Parts: sequence; structure tokens; C-alpha cells
Amino acid sequence: MIPKFTVRSIAAMLVAATLTTACQEYQAKPLDLDAHRGEFLARTTEGPAVAEFAKSIAQDPNLISATDGTFDLSDGLSLREAEAVAMVFNAQLRIARLRAGVTKATADTAGLWEDPVVGVDITRILGSSVQPWEVIGGFSLTIPISGRLAIEKERAGAAHVAEIARVAQDEWIVRMSLRRAWCEWSAIEARLAANAEYIDRLDQILPIVDKLEKAGEMSRPQARLFRIERASRSSDVNDLRARVAVVELKVRRLVGLSPLATIPLQASGIGAGDLEALDPIESTRGGALRSKLHLTSPLLIVLRAEYEVAERTLALEIRKQYPDLKVGPGYGTQDGLEQFALGLSAPIPILNANTQAIAQAIAERDVSRASAEAAVEGLVADIAQAGESLRRARVRSESLTNEIVPLVDAQFADVRQIAQLGEVDTLVLLESLNRQQEAKQSLIDALREEAFAEIQLREILGPTIPIKEKNS
Repeated sequence: MIPKFTVRSIAAMLVAATLTTACQEYQAKPLDLDAHRGEFLARTTEGPAVAEFAKSIAQDPNLISATDGTFDLSDGLSLREAEAVAMVFNAQLRIARLRAGVTKATADTAGLWEDPVVGVDITRILGSSVQPWEVIGGFSLTIPISGRLAIEKERAGAAHVAEIARVAQDEWIVRMSLRRAWCEWSAIEARLAANAEYIDRLDQILPIVDKLEKAGEMSRPQARLFRIERASRSSDVNDLRARVAVVELKVRRLVGLSPLATIPLQASGIGAGDLEALDPIESTRGGALRSKLHLTSPLLIVLRAEYEVAERTLALEIRKQYPDLKVGPGYGTQDGLEQFALGLSAPIPILNANTQAIAQAIAERDVSRASAEAAVEGLVADIAQAGESLRRARVRSESLTNEIVPLVDAQFADVRQIAQLGEVDTLVLLESLNRQQEAKQSLIDALREEAFAEIQLREILGPTIPIKEKNS
């Protein structure tokens, strides 16, 4: 039979190894989508999460909400405040931050030694023997003399930095998407106001038209043109109100509020809502904007971080060529005698030497480098194109503001004054009114186009404040 003292020693070793491990226990966490739906529909901007976030970004010059130093939602939601709320409630950003939590967990636990392995070899001699049983118990431990674990930790840290960069890029994309939606909503609101003013002017003219028609100084078909125009504009108002509701729902979705949220949106005019005006000429020609592109562009920051991961991956695969030492001490009996054994082993990298993984890592690094270089080329072209679009949009809006709109306003004022004196050409009056309305609508479109071009340029360039280099 197996010697009792040997069995007890090996059993004690196994029990001790098991008890000293800090094993975690599984805990189920059921998915309750109905409960979350209720929470989402009841979500408000008055919770502590928004208030705490507002405090944390109060001094951040890259956040719109920090420009006026206030964060008061009691009077509705402004664009500045909406961007801050979106950072807390936007669904895609919450997922992105949780995904970054995965890489953080990996980085925090990278570089750990491999668990030791406990084993027992039991042999029984089948021939005649005084002590037919031979028992050797021991454990093996891998000592990372190659330095592989340190590089594993560096790579995991680089991967987490890259994921954080992706989160920042996602945040920037959400902010720019919100500005576009807000600009679109503001433009439709401006169209509504222009149509309401147009209808009001028609209502002021219609009594004059009725008077002229009754006096026989205006034909019925001519008078009917004014009534048709008013009915048509009233229909436009109904359509614009429906469009406002649709875009408002889009804004609320980007912010992370439910369609049932009662907080109103504050119109702030048609504009990009930026911290500083962008110079389209400087954007087109190059200079400061382009020289800081590698520090501010969210896309380039992500690609640079991904290239660093590729570098660390290659370094890790190369380091894996070098062996780690495996140590396996043991204790047992043989031929009735107690004995101690010590096993040492290390692979010899002469056949495999991790060649395939190294070749793949080199190829991946080349792809990462090419992706970053291609992005630089594309962004330079995008900046020039967006800068030119912004320049053209500003020329158009300035022309409408300074020349065309004042001219049509003066023309309508003159014709209206003549009409009030009873001397009126109805077609000239209606044409003047239409030209005035068309000019205002064109101005709204031009301001919207200018705002979209500025948002596009700002989205390419990234935040105003450059991100510091590691060694700067």
C-alpha cells in the first residue's frame, strides 16, 4: 500500500494550494429591459450625474457648456447645456466607456505570473518488490526571466490608451452630430418665424386687396392670387411644424433624453455654436490649424494610439522568442526511500521561435502605419475642402445680409406705401412680397450651410486645446 505519511504530505500540499487561491464566485445579473425602459422614460436632467458632470467640466475650455460659466436647466436646454448632458446620457457613449472598462481591466491584470501547477505521479511496480508503490508529488512554476510580462503589461496599457482615444473620438462625433441637429432645428424654427411674418404681412395687405376688389380697381383673379398665396404659406407652416417635431426628437435622442421628456429646447440662432470663429482662408491655405492637426484631430490621435499598440505587439512577439524558466520541485518515495526532486526546463527557440506571430505583427504594424499616413493625407484634403465650403458659404450669407435682403426690404416698403395710397400694381405688390420672403429663406439656407461647413471643419480639426505629447 502507499505509505500513509507520503499521502498525507501530498494531500496537505494540494489542500494548501487550493485554500491559498483567491478564486472569485459567479454572480448572476439578469437583464431587465422592461425596468430600464421605465427608467429611460422617466429620465430627467435633474439627477446628480448631470450636476456632478457639470461641475467637473466647468473649467474645461473644450466644452461648450464651460463658455458662460452657467449650467441652469430650469429655463430649458441650450446647446451648451445639451452637449454636457449628452456626455452623461448618450447611449452610444455609455457603451463606449464600458468598452474602455474592458481594456482597463485587461491592463490592470496584465503581466501576472502564471499559476503554479501541482501534480502527483503514482507508480506501482508490477514485479516482485518490497515497496511496489512509488509516489512523487510536486509543483511546477514558470519564472518569466525573458521579461515578457513587462511588455505584456505595456501592450495592455497601450491598448487601453487607444480605447480611451476612441471614446474621446466618439464624444467629439456626438457633439458635432448634436450641433448639426441643433442647427437644422434652429433653421426650421427660423423658417417658421419667417413664414409667420410673411403671413402677417399678407394679412395686413388682404384688407387693402378686398377694398380694391370691391371698388372694381382689382380683378377677382388678381385678388384671388393673394388668398391662394396665404393658404399656400399656411400649409408650409404646418409642414415646418411637423419637421420641427421630427428634428427635435433627433436632438433629444442624441442628448439621451426620452421622447416624453418635457424640458424645452432653447433656440440660439443658426450657427455652429463654436468656441471660436474659424478662418476659412487659413483653413484652406494651411498654417496653425494644420500644424497642430496631429495633436487635435480625434482620428489621428486614435490611429497614433493604435500604432503604438502595434509596436508593443511586435515587441511582445519578439520577446516571446526568449524562453522562460520552468522550475518543478517534487517530493516522494522510491524503493521505500524518501527523495526530493528538482526539475528545470526551458524551450530552445531553434525550430519555431515564434516566427509566424512575429511576421504577422510586422505586417500589422505596416498596415497601422499606412492607415495613419493615409489619414493625414485625407485630412489635409478634407480641411482644404471644408475651408473652401466655409468661405463660399460666408460670401453668400454676407451678400444676402448686406445687399440682397436690404434691397428687397426697401422694394417691398416702397410698394406697400404706394398701395396704402390706393395706387397699386397688384402683381408688383405680390412679386415684391414674394421676393422678400425668398430672400429671407435664402439667407436662412446660407446661414445653415455656413454653420454646417464650420461644424464639418471643426469635426476634422478636433478640440481647440491640443493634447500634450508624452514628452512635452
